[in-house]
Amino acid sequence: MPSQPSRPRGVRPSPVPCRSASSRWVALAGLVVLAGLGPVSEAAPAGAKTPAAASAPPAVAVPGPLRTEALGLLSQPTLAPEAAWRRFGPEVVPVLAALAEDTSVPDAQRMRAVTALARVESPEAGQTLQAMLEDPHRPSEVRSQAAAALGQRLGFEAVTTLQARLEDHDLRLREAVAQALGRLGGQRVREVLEERLPLEEVPRVREALQQGLTLAEP
Repeated sequence: MPSQPSRPRGVRPSPVPCRSASSRWVALAGLVVLAGLGPVSEAAPAGAKTPAAASAPPAVAVPGPLRTEALGLLSQPTLAPEAAWRRFGPEVVPVLAALAEDTSVPDAQRMRAVTALARVESPEAGQTLQAMLEDPHRPSEVRSQAAAALGQRLGFEAVTTLQARLEDHDLRLREAVAQALGRLGGQRVREVLEERLPLEEVPRVREALQQGLTLAEP
């Protein structure tokens, strides 16, 4: 059996060249770029960072012409007549609702926006006022103004909705509801106020109920 050639003592075999995974990827990426295929992102090694996507500029809310016209009417010393609001149609309802919640608008104009909803000839106006009235998260002054406006908008049809708010936790609202009912008048309103009076424990609300009864007298 032939013997293996002997290796000189002290001489080590030459290592086989080996590229690291990162080097192989760099070479591959270079070849692809040269071929016109663009960078390879899917085969990038772990930890490789990709450029962050450019964020879109924030949208800027530009007041529409309807909002500008509504603000102009609300800026008048007294609330514009019904004819001025009716010409807008139902499109003005969400505009007025938004203005009532906009704290950048002066308080007087915000309250006029709520009252103006009573003068819009649209079923959505009454529904919006009722939603304002029944929402406990809305400001007390908005809900109280909505109580008066709902009575103006719906008349006796608002009695049942207003009656339910006589038990609301908001004292200011209970006062406003008692007065709104009183302005409607009629036997049904008197019965509602008389029924609630002995159950009310807060003196100022009891006084509002008494005032409502006085207003409701024929």
